[in-house]
Amino acid sequence: MQIISKSLTFSYNEKANFSRRALDGATLTVNEGDFFGIIGETGSGKSTFIQHLNGLIPLQSGTLTVGEFNLTVPKKRKEKKAFLKSLKQLRSKVGMVFQYPEYQLFAETVREDVAFGVKNFFPNASQEEVDFKVKKAIELVGLDYNLVAEKSPFDLSGGQKRRVAIAGVLASEPETLVLDEPVAGLDPVSKKRLMSLLHTLHDTGVVKTVIIVSHDMNDVMENCNRVAVFENGKVVKECEPKSLFENYDDYALSRLGLPVTAYLTKTLKGVGVNVESSYKIEDFTNKLIEKYFENR
Repeated sequence: MQIISKSLTFSYNEKANFSRRALDGATLTVNEGDFFGIIGETGSGKSTFIQHLNGLIPLQSGTLTVGEFNLTVPKKRKEKKAFLKSLKQLRSKVGMVFQYPEYQLFAETVREDVAFGVKNFFPNASQEEVDFKVKKAIELVGLDYNLVAEKSPFDLSGGQKRRVAIAGVLASEPETLVLDEPVAGLDPVSKKRLMSLLHTLHDTGVVKTVIIVSHDMNDVMENCNRVAVFENGKVVKECEPKSLFENYDDYALSRLGLPVTAYLTKTLKGVGVNVESSYKIEDFTNKLIEKYFENR
């Protein structure tokens, strides 16, 4: 599913004196197969943008297409009714995982929590089909179904809770997975495991496209093949991460920081040591070691 946004504009409390413009002509394209990063300061429009992708926030101005879905809200009553009905199908195709998704867990058991999404999107599914989809989703996120299915989700670790929340989204079999700060608040080990899980889901085709919103430039550099920078509701840059961080001074990134590899590259260059790498940690480390032995 290709996502194309053109001149997307949105204001909260649009008709009130205290309205606030959150998006101001945001234009970008996410291609099917991307592992796409969205960055920007708090209040730059990132979360508002992603909530448009499955119709949680209706279009006010501009255009947005998500695969075959045109999200322009029809004005005619009959067409609008059909449009609103189609949103359920869209939401099964675009899975949304909000920041701290474990706070949205509510059922008495992990199995019941994941089953909620299955029953919502597959209302005609038999109990056998529901059980199959629930088990599959739980196992897709790397949890042992037999160990966790009947546990309370609130008895799990933070990383496990987040996996259960993702399983609940995967149960609808989405093509695109959108995550708002997916590793926020996790310890380094849990963070690494969760990002590895997202890559496994992406690389094996469980989901075709992954979109993450992040304040961590290291996560974006290490994981994404494309990135969009939001500033004051606009997309001020859309490119490959390395291209963005190589031209750091050209863009409004001073308050977001640099990935550690880009920072070290820049610092080393300042003292006459040029390390050419992809900015991926492994590649940067190898190139730095090569440079060290060259100079011995």
